[in-house]
Amino acid sequence: MTIPPVSEQFNPMQDYEILLMRAMVVLFAVFSLLPYGISWDYAGTSALTMEGSLTTKLEWGSLFLVALFVLSKHLPEVVKDLRALNPFLVLVLIWCVLSSIWSPLPAVTFKRAIQLYGIVLIGLSIQLAPRPLHLIVNCLIYTLMSMLALSLVMAVAVPSIGIDYELGGAWRGALSQKNELGQVAAMSILLWQVKACLEKVDFKLLLFVILFSFFMLVMSKSSTSMIITLSTSAIFHLLRKRRLSSDYSITRVLLSLLCVCLVAVYIFYMQESRFPTWPEISAPIAGIFGKGSDLTGRTDIWDLVWLEIERHWVLGLGYGAFWLGPDSLSQFVIDALNWIPLQSHNGYLDILNEQGLTGLALCILTLLVQIRMLVLLSHKDRTQAAFWSAMLLVVVVTNFTESSLFRGFGFQNVFFIFALVAVTSATRRLNQEKDSPDSESESASNQASVS
Repeated sequence: MTIPPVSEQFNPMQDYEILLMRAMVVLFAVFSLLPYGISWDYAGTSALTMEGSLTTKLEWGSLFLVALFVLSKHLPEVVKDLRALNPFLVLVLIWCVLSSIWSPLPAVTFKRAIQLYGIVLIGLSIQLAPRPLHLIVNCLIYTLMSMLALSLVMAVAVPSIGIDYELGGAWRGALSQKNELGQVAAMSILLWQVKACLEKVDFKLLLFVILFSFFMLVMSKSSTSMIITLSTSAIFHLLRKRRLSSDYSITRVLLSLLCVCLVAVYIFYMQESRFPTWPEISAPIAGIFGKGSDLTGRTDIWDLVWLEIERHWVLGLGYGAFWLGPDSLSQFVIDALNWIPLQSHNGYLDILNEQGLTGLALCILTLLVQIRMLVLLSHKDRTQAAFWSAMLLVVVVTNFTESSLFRGFGFQNVFFIFALVAVTSATRRLNQEKDSPDSESESASNQASVS
């Protein structure tokens, strides 16, 4: 007899609660990926300040309230998950709120810090589901595929919106930019592979959706997403099997080599903003990285941001108080560059600027503890551990070129916080199920039947 999970035994979920959880997963993807306010007015300047708009407050505020409602129905289980949370994630959340004390814009800092708390609440509520990973994967897959289908229609039928001609005709579809379309396609490819490992999927359907997602990835012309697609798929399949000494060993070795090559290519791309040529690939590593580059203008931003960091490098300026567009504290950067950046294109630099060396240290410790928790989870659920490990790789690597870590309602940040909550909650529940009396009695009966 199969023993149901402990969460099902003591905290039975109602059908409407499962429906609310599915709605939260779908809407989080829609709100974080589609343009702010579900508006495709790329010519306007509203995108710079839309994050504080009434529309965004209603969107995410409604999700926070739904999460609170679900959590209130299962407080004993929620308390256990809260106690199991990554301790450095808790310290990061506290530090972000505390930074409002010395922030030049305390209201803005406090509001943005509270947003992180709301995201954690959503993550905790989703983990109350009997099979949270299945719920997340299935809901996200069809949501992202719908976005890809809509993007295809917009690129073909409304090219003035769906295609960015300033970037060589790259498709952005229904999303704000080509990189986001590439991100959706890359995530779809990985999620379909995860789904195929969790349950039976028709091969023809699997082949079609992966090819369609790959087509959209190519049309987005997002080189970063292309590398991420290959590396996350390799990491997932590399980690989901237990032993190298098996029929899977050759594949694992090849996947390991692929991961190393992809990381090397990505580092080169981050430095040179292009792929290496064959002569460069065959040249010594020193020859590859010894060239000068301006990182497509990124170093200009970094030099200016360092001027600000030097003024408060220990405590930071204040969480979320710097990149607020025209007439904000980043105005001197806008004046120097003659365009409007909303990030430094290096998430770790932005953390150092807004949260100081203290905040950056806490973020790094959060990542290290997450790695440790993934190792523990891999002993109990390798598929889930492999998936969340792939997500960790995405955030850690892309955060060098795009600010996403602990930054607002961006898809990667929200999903990463979900991952932090999921790993600790799943590990706790699996340990609890293992130590439960029913589990011990079943194990004893199985041993007796064998003998």
